[in-house]
Amino acid sequence: MTLNHLKLINEAHKIAKKNFGKTFPNPVVGCIIAKKNTIISRGVTSNSGRPHAEEIAIKKAGKRAKGSTMYVTLEPCFHNSSNGSCTDQILRAGIKKIYISSVDPDIRTKNKSIKKLKDNKVFVIEGLESEKTYLLNKFFFTSLKKQRPFIKVKMAISSDEKIAWHNYQSKWISNSKSRKLAHIIRSKSQAILTTAKTIIKDDPRFTIRLQGKIDHLNIIIIDNFLKIPIKSKILQDIKKRIIIFTSNKKSKKIIKLQNLGCEVILIKKNKLGNLNLNTIVKKIYNLKISDVLVEAGGIFFSSLVKSNLIDELHIFQSNFSIGKKGIPVLIDKKIHDLKTNLLEKRKIDNNYYYKYNFFN
Repeated sequence: MTLNHLKLINEAHKIAKKNFGKTFPNPVVGCIIAKKNTIISRGVTSNSGRPHAEEIAIKKAGKRAKGSTMYVTLEPCFHNSSNGSCTDQILRAGIKKIYISSVDPDIRTKNKSIKKLKDNKVFVIEGLESEKTYLLNKFFFTSLKKQRPFIKVKMAISSDEKIAWHNYQSKWISNSKSRKLAHIIRSKSQAILTTAKTIIKDDPRFTIRLQGKIDHLNIIIIDNFLKIPIKSKILQDIKKRIIIFTSNKKSKKIIKLQNLGCEVILIKKNKLGNLNLNTIVKKIYNLKISDVLVEAGGIFFSSLVKSNLIDELHIFQSNFSIGKKGIPVLIDKKIHDLKTNLLEKRKIDNNYYYKYNFFN
């Protein structure tokens, strides 16, 4: 494997990374077409998911694509799009070599495109920098495997692992630089998952505020008894989907919420009178939401831990203590008790940021 092939496949990953967070629920893919070691075109998955990176790069290359080499971060699709599958377009373009970082885990494509390309005398090398493709699109690989969204949890905690004072006042445990990073994490998510309790106590907007701009996310609310106030800030200016899971099918509030633009989904309560989290996350996945960021309280966090429904954890820890009467981040547990692997630790002025991977 020459150094140039590695350089070009890494360039494909570089352009894909820049567009991450904009293609949900589709993975973000980068594609480079080169001839005589010179790049002739680039493509990245479009924000709507279509056209795919390969299709864009082939169109840009035009007739120059004949006899060229393609570098792509994920196996080209086998299923049809408006111009046929990416695999068929590669064959029609006359591309002779293709370096594929990772096999597509989607059963519609998995190894089918690679076989077809090889059967049609295209030289195929797979696996180059495959770990980069996985790390970039963890949500895609995980959600397909588990048939539920990739679930991240973000929490701001004190040095003694409390999320609020005893009266639930918690205005800015983390510092301003930590909050900026938290907004970046939001911007790389498809939806926010929260609870009615969090809406009632904090009345958040759950927007993304970066570089002087305000962007909106899909919001999913678990509200067993449909207690969300109609005058909540997030209901005043609905820009994206707001999905509410409840068991309260007799409530007149359902019509009011639907008139505002909310999607209300009825769920049966379990024997303990709660909504089944496993059922909810599968329904979220069926709504084509493959990546969620949980922003809620310690009780909900603890429920997710108990149900083994967390894939990634983002902790922002301050340098001050709240005390024994504070509200704990977890019920009867500490962060170090969790089955996690520390992926990143960073000092942000007087805060620390920790990123963990869960073993589920």
